Amino acid sequence: MIKALFMDYYGTVAYENGPIMLEVIQSVYKNSTAKSPEEIFIYWWKTFKEKVVHANGANFRTQHEIALENFNDLLDHFHSSKNSLELLNKMEEHWCTSALYKDARLFLEKTKLDVYFITNSDNHYVFENIKKHGLHPQGVITSEQAKYSKPRKEIFLYALEKTGLQSEEVIHIGDSLESDVKCPHQVGIDSIWMNRENKTVPDGVKSATGFDEVEKILNQLVQTNHF
Repeated sequence: MIKALFMDYYGTVAYENGPIMLEVIQSVYKNSTAKSPEEIFIYWWKTFKEKVVHANGANFRTQHEIALENFNDLLDHFHSSKNSLELLNKMEEHWCTSALYKDARLFLEKTKLDVYFITNSDNHYVFENIKKHGLHPQGVITSEQAKYSKPRKEIFLYALEKTGLQSEEVIHIGDSLESDVKCPHQVGIDSIWMNRENKTVPDGVKSATGFDEVEKILNQLVQTNHF
C-alpha cells in the first residue's frame, strides 16, 4: 500500500531555471570570451553536476561551497573579471525565490498522500522557497542532511530511515531519469518521471508531462490494485 510520495523539488515543483539565473548567465557572458550565453549555461551545469557527484559521504560539501568553486572555475575558463561571490549571492536568491509550477501547487493542494520533498539542496534554500510559497509538506530531506546527493542511492536510504517508510510504500516523482527514476529504483522505490518536454520514454518507465498526468497514473495504480 502506498502511504506517501517522495518528490523532487527544483525542476519538478519549482522551476530549475528562472529570470535571476538568466541574469547571472548574461552578466558573465557580457564580460567573458564566451561565444554565447548558452555556452556559459552548458558549462555551468556540466561542471556543477560533476562536482556534486564527487561531493558525497566523507567528501560531502554543501551546495553553497560547490557553487562558489564552480563560479570561480567558470570565470577562469571564460576569462571573466566578474566577482564570484556576487554571482553566488544572486544564484542563492534564485534558489530561495524560484517560482512554482502552477500544476504542482494544484496537485499538492489536492493529494491526500503525505508528501516529502527529496532534494539536492542546502537546507536554507529549499526551506526559504517552501516558506515563500506557503507549502506544507510532511517533511523535507536535503542533501545537506543526508550528506549524499542524487543520483547516489544513499539519499533515498536516508529518506526512508527518517520517514519510517518502506520502499514499497513510496512512489517518487522527479524530472531526472538518472536521479529521480534510476536512483530510487536502486532501493526498490517505484517512480514517475516528470517529462514536461515530452521526450522519448524508455521502456518500463512511467512518464507524465505534468501533474495532471501524474494524478491519472496514481489513480490507475489504485484501480489495478498496485497501491
